Amino acid sequence: MRIRELLHILMNNFLVGIAVLIVFALLGSFLYFFIYKRVFKGDKRFSKRKVLLCSLLVVYLAMVFGVTILSRGTFYQRNANIHFLRSYKEAWIIFSINSWKFIILNIIMFIPLGFILPLFNNRFRKVYISFGVGLLLTLFIESVQLLAGFGIFDIDDIFNNSLGALIGYGLIMAILTIIKSGKRKWVKAAGFLSPLLITCAVFIGIFAYYNYKEFGNLYYEPIYSINLEDSDIKLNVSLKDSKETVPVYKAPKYSKAQSIEWAKGFFSKLGIDESEIVIDAYNDSVLFSVNTERGYNVWFNYVGGSYRFTDFSHFDDKYKPAIAEEDLVMSALSDLGVTIPKEAQFSSNGGAKCQWEADSIVVNDTIYDGFISCTYYSDNSIKELNNTMIEYKRVKDVPIKSEKKAFEELAEGKFRYYDDVSIRDIVVEDIELEYVTDTKGFYQPVYSFKTLINGDEFIVIIPAME
Repeated sequence: MRIRELLHILMNNFLVGIAVLIVFALLGSFLYFFIYKRVFKGDKRFSKRKVLLCSLLVVYLAMVFGVTILSRGTFYQRNANIHFLRSYKEAWIIFSINSWKFIILNIIMFIPLGFILPLFNNRFRKVYISFGVGLLLTLFIESVQLLAGFGIFDIDDIFNNSLGALIGYGLIMAILTIIKSGKRKWVKAAGFLSPLLITCAVFIGIFAYYNYKEFGNLYYEPIYSINLEDSDIKLNVSLKDSKETVPVYKAPKYSKAQSIEWAKGFFSKLGIDESEIVIDAYNDSVLFSVNTERGYNVWFNYVGGSYRFTDFSHFDDKYKPAIAEEDLVMSALSDLGVTIPKEAQFSSNGGAKCQWEADSIVVNDTIYDGFISCTYYSDNSIKELNNTMIEYKRVKDVPIKSEKKAFEELAEGKFRYYDDVSIRDIVVEDIELEYVTDTKGFYQPVYSFKTLINGDEFIVIIPAME
């Protein structure tokens, strides 16, 4: 989700909040002027400050319920996440802007609540009351999501929302403390700000450590260990107990500016001027579009430089997919700047669609991995192209753990598996050393265990690097 999409959601729910406020204002006015004052002859008045804070609270709560409940469909099946800080571990493993964005937004979402409550009434200036209100509100939201199928009951959401309320409380109490004259007011204000300062320090530390460490994270790293105490584990393959040293490779990584330069070169081969290219950038990829008579687009990934190209003229009836010899198709690909390794395996579906696949082909200090698939058309052009073949360059040699050590980690449940399935038995049939790409574009060695888990085939991946 990008910033403008988030702003669109917030604006829609803000308008909902205004509508709810108008309804509440009309209902409240009726109850106050016609029931309270006329029927019960009441004379109590509400200050403008109270009315303003109450209005802000109504709009805020309407927006929160709109974002967390009303804007969702019933796509969930009453699932719950009871593994504390699981979302943090997942965000760490994936380590993209999006993975951390939702955690941070869940914290920010409840800051206004903690900020407004102490202004609304003095009793909320006691930390346990404001914090308790935030906790009860998030518990209510998570329970509704669970029971109505609008989401999952997530203990991490409860933690993040409650933390947000505590930060908001600390902010307003620090401001009120500084405004008031008194001894040690700056020390007290610092105490109120401690939840914010600690949270910021933790996130800064996480991001600093990730940028400092040499290699990235692997998707296959376990979030938590699986309980295999009652599982039957059988080994049908011999394992080496010796450690080895193997190379690590790295994929090219493009910035947004470098991606744009690549796109200019690609479209120039189609006779497209760079002024016609429309750029729509995302966190880890970018969409390049050309809205000419024919129409083109390219989805380009920053890590690895893989891309998917579409020439929308393939919808025109005058262009038909055409069967052609491999050399002719390769020549058309060459016109687009596509280079195919000689060792790549060619295949065809018997029609116009062709594919070249490289399964970790080593050529000197380079590994080619991925595939190139395309559809050749009657006008001697390529109108559909998917190029996932990445060229990894060798960067250094690293020691790896032994096969026996990797199997011990498997037996300890340190691998990714389906969360809602208990494991009765595991049969290990084979083991291979393979490579996968980490979050920094490094091509890391991993052990791939071919197993049968509960009778079903499953590949268990164990990181191989020490």
